[in-house]
Amino acid sequence: MKQLGCSKILALVSLFFFCFPLLLAEENKEQTNQTPAPIQNPLPASLKFGAFVDTYYSHNSNHPLSKERLYATQAVRNDEFNINLGFVDAKWQEEKVRGRLAFQFGTSVNTNYAAEANRDISSNQNSVKHIQEAYVGFKLAKDTWVDAGIYFGHIGHESWISSDNVNYTRALALDYVPYYSSGVRLTTKFTDKFQFQFHVMNGWQNITDQNKDKSLGTQFKFFITPSFTVTANQFVGNEAPDFERKQTRLYNNTILEWKALDWLSFAVSGDMGAQKAKESFQYEPWWKEINPTLGIYTNRESNAYNQWYHGTFWTSFRFDDLYRLSFRIERFYDPKQVLATTYTRNGFMTNGYTATFDLLHWNPGLIRFEVTQKESMDPVFETDKNKHTRVERLFIVAASVRY
Repeated sequence: MKQLGCSKILALVSLFFFCFPLLLAEENKEQTNQTPAPIQNPLPASLKFGAFVDTYYSHNSNHPLSKERLYATQAVRNDEFNINLGFVDAKWQEEKVRGRLAFQFGTSVNTNYAAEANRDISSNQNSVKHIQEAYVGFKLAKDTWVDAGIYFGHIGHESWISSDNVNYTRALALDYVPYYSSGVRLTTKFTDKFQFQFHVMNGWQNITDQNKDKSLGTQFKFFITPSFTVTANQFVGNEAPDFERKQTRLYNNTILEWKALDWLSFAVSGDMGAQKAKESFQYEPWWKEINPTLGIYTNRESNAYNQWYHGTFWTSFRFDDLYRLSFRIERFYDPKQVLATTYTRNGFMTNGYTATFDLLHWNPGLIRFEVTQKESMDPVFETDKNKHTRVERLFIVAASVRY
């Protein structure tokens, strides 16, 4: 009887260990069947969101009375902590469609959009200045796209986004070319070494058009070698409002970029512009004999073109992806004051020298120290006594992060 009882106990224990895993498996199967399906993301995988913040402190050795620095768009506030540029954006790239929408703020935004129309109701400075880019693009053929809307300007070596540049502030030549354009651009790649762009725009950095004419732009980009690139940018358009005589502007910008080594790079840019003069006064004293109310000078449309020139050189040294030291030398020659108005005898004829030291430890964060000096032929820079001097020296500390 004792052996029979032990046999029953062993049988029950064996049955328990045999059935228990089956029961657990069945229970887990029921729980699995009851688990709700994961919620799918309704947004396309190609849609990417980003943000950028660029803050700075700029010390001006001239201690001007005004907080606003002239002849510049970057770090324009003197002796003050401020935001140079901040933006949030959404960018998407599909096989046949693409686009970007970005909203911005900062002192460089207020400076760059100051020339926008401010009296029109439907489109004015306040309604457009916070739009950095807003365009949609369609693929027409292989390596050929057409984009329409508001987008970054195509002229110049330096970007509006400071962290993309080896120097924090922009060169004088770059401060006087369009940061943004409003229009349509065609981009195509003929070969792996030759790219081309064609633009039809409202004008020279304006969203709200001031005349009935449209401007044209082109870009030719040649990749001579993997480390050497040549870019040629052009612009032509009327830059006078409808109530003035037509003033056609012609502009050419040529850039050479050479990455000599992984840690050493060079770039040089040459710019030349010409714009038709607004009016011409001709000495014609005989008109007084015909009509005594007329003067001896007759105001007529001019056939002359005022010209200006820029030249800029950059070099940058990178150390173990931890530090970067960059230099910039530039010359801005605008004696007729087409772009930079000084109300002085020689206009804006200015040299610039810039040195920038970057700390790269916190990538994508960036800490920058910059010293820049500008020397002009005429006294065009403000001082603390509400007077003007020929030299301006700045010391800038900046920090930025981009997601």
